[in-house]
Amino acid sequence: MSLLEVNSIDAGYNTGQALFDVNFSVEKGEVVSLLGRNGAGKTTTLRSVMGAAPPTVWEGDIRFDGESILPLEPYNRVTHGISFVPEERRLWPNLTVEENIQVAINHSPNPKGLEEVLSYFGVLQEMRERRARNMSGGEQQMLAIARGLAANPKLMLLDEPSEGLAPFIVRDVEAVISEINDAEDVTVLLVEQNAVMAMEVSDRHYLMDQGKIVTSTTPSELREDDTMRKKYLSV
Repeated sequence: MSLLEVNSIDAGYNTGQALFDVNFSVEKGEVVSLLGRNGAGKTTTLRSVMGAAPPTVWEGDIRFDGESILPLEPYNRVTHGISFVPEERRLWPNLTVEENIQVAINHSPNPKGLEEVLSYFGVLQEMRERRARNMSGGEQQMLAIARGLAANPKLMLLDEPSEGLAPFIVRDVEAVISEINDAEDVTVLLVEQNAVMAMEVSDRHYLMDQGKIVTSTTPSELREDDTMRKKYLSV
């Protein structure tokens, strides 16, 4: 039994359908990425798994740890063990690093402790009292991931964690994702426009195009297949 099973989901917005018969699975302990060009349906898929509206899932089923999580609301999915780090980060700008993490701890049924969370983020330990609005983009991304980890998830959903970051900061994000996956056994479903970054941290990839899963592949296969990269990716 896979930790996450997405079965034949159709989903969309008021403007129309965005996902068409999407099927994929994620095994416990994996890092799996959804790759594709802008508009391929990656973020819509992630939001569908989290239950964030919009979009609306019209057909199909999503199962987590053997149980259907449709039509559970996002908070109930957190209770089940799923956390979501959105593309926009959505930090509380006037709260400090500690306070942002503490809010997540206070609203989680089985949270990690503040010090345990901070132990993975050396840069955050050095700016515990800094307000989120006064942090760089890379520092804010680390805080967003830390806040997601505070919920003590079995599955962490990451939407474009490298977007807008300098290459040396992207490497730091890669290292944090890998460490959380290895040390905490947190399964990760990752949406990324940066395929190079995704290939560094992922065990497997699903490629999306026009709202559909078109194929699955491994990092080594994707690196060696120029035709696949040119057809479906921006690299």
